[in-house]
Formats: sequence, structure tokens, C-alpha cells
Amino acid sequence: MTTQQGEDATAGTAVDEKEAARRALEAQLSWEDPEQEPGQPCPCGSSDGLHGEECDCEEGAVLIHTMRIPGSTEDVTLWEDTFACTHGCNEYIEKVTLPEAPWGVREQAVDRRGVRYERIRLFPGIVHGQEELLPGFGER
Repeated sequence: MTTQQGEDATAGTAVDEKEAARRALEAQLSWEDPEQEPGQPCPCGSSDGLHGEECDCEEGAVLIHTMRIPGSTEDVTLWEDTFACTHGCNEYIEKVTLPEAPWGVREQAVDRRGVRYERIRLFPGIVHGQEELLPGFGER
């Protein structure tokens, strides 16, 4: 049983979690094309932060957004964006908070001995580089 969906949860709650999961997947994007064209809009939809900034390694080198993964083991709204130089000399990481697109849900659960504990459950399809550090990981 979760705080989002319990035995008496309304149908609207389940839809809300499904929509949140959809937004999280959209936020993470597939990043199948890390060779984003400099000067073109970023697939993440943002132009803030390091998007398109010049890199000082070579003339014409700019930073492009190459990846987004969950950026915390506690805050489900914190993401970590990676920006890479188009000439391959540098890579930068920037934290971004997306309250409208959490990557998971914090919930109460009960283990097989009946002990309550808190865990973070990733939404389906979300890739988290430190999943084993999430609260409640591996509990049953």
C-alpha cells in the first residue's frame, strides 16, 4: 500500500501518478541523439543554465545538453543535467529542480514482518544511477 495508491484510493489518484510518471519520462528524455545540433532548441525545452554557452577550449566550441538523470537519493524533484563540449574537452553537471516532473514517489510500505518503513519508488522507465541508495531499496 502506498500513500499515493491505497486500498481506498480514488481513481483520480492513480491517474495523477500515471501522469506524473509520463512527465518524468518526458523530462528524462531518451537522449538517443547526444549530438544535439548547437544553436538548435534543446530537447529538454529549456534555454537556462549551460545551454549553448561557449566552451573556452576552442573557437566555436559550445556546451550541449547530453543527459538528464535523477540527481538525488532523497528529493524526487531534483534532476542532474550533463552538458558536454561539442569538441569533447569538458563536461559539466548542473542540478535542476522540476517539481512538475518528479522521477518517483516517496511512500510508506510494510515489510514481510509487518514493520512500516519509508521508501522511494522510481516511476517505470526512469533510470537512476544510484538506485541502491534510495530509501527502502531492497526491503521486502
